[in-house]
Amino acid sequence: MSNRFLEFQTQVEQMNERCTQGEISPDERDNLVRGMSLVDRTWGDIWMLSPKKEWFRKANGSKHWVRDYPSALVDMASATNVSAMNIHQVACMIGDCRQCSLHLERNRAVPGEGPTSTDVMLIGEGPGANEDKQARPFVGASGRLLEELLGNIGYQRADVFITNVIKCRPPKNRDPKPNELQACNDYLERQIELIDPKVIVTLGRFSMHRYFPGATITKIHGQTKQVGNRIVIPMFHPAAALRNPKWRAMIIEDFNSIPALVEEARTAQS
Repeated sequence: MSNRFLEFQTQVEQMNERCTQGEISPDERDNLVRGMSLVDRTWGDIWMLSPKKEWFRKANGSKHWVRDYPSALVDMASATNVSAMNIHQVACMIGDCRQCSLHLERNRAVPGEGPTSTDVMLIGEGPGANEDKQARPFVGASGRLLEELLGNIGYQRADVFITNVIKCRPPKNRDPKPNELQACNDYLERQIELIDPKVIVTLGRFSMHRYFPGATITKIHGQTKQVGNRIVIPMFHPAAALRNPKWRAMIIEDFNSIPALVEEARTAQS
């Protein structure tokens, strides 16, 4: 069976080679490559590959392109355990995970998205209905608020890594169970290790409890904790902030502290 993603990648490489040989100009190459896309037959997502060999995906039902990497191109031959995987292998394993019962009702797992090297990592609770369809974290109203919060401090969504403590949607968005949190724990630990953020922002109770067990978000939001060489700051989940104007004001204030925390962490590590 042919690998359509590999064939598509070869086509883009041929365009680059034509440019290198002088057959077409860089502008012509870029225009040709931008006009090329590949539709995922399983999910209906649209994929593109830039001349710089960066993959982008527009999820079915979404208007936005995001950096992603096709699981069809991930080499899992050397992936013996999660602790030795690269970020693409972790995402691929999450997509096929059967370690708890959540896989029985999910449409798609949601590994997370963002650059593999960033100062800021956001950890939420779990996918909702929109996330389950698009395989992306924080889409819909919560995602729009998150993008607004990031924009207020000079960040774009693509500048940070966003994920959740569990990677599959719980039925009817119920709270995750202990065994489900445990099933995803190694994935999240490896993502944190690989991305190595300076600041971790927890969004919601379950990500907060990883670092502040037994705490209450209304009492500790915005209060930082040093964990190894990282700063962890708990914040309200955007969904909660949408429901309560008072919490919205609080999460805006807490988000505004992120740039200073990044600088503090950089100074401490230098």
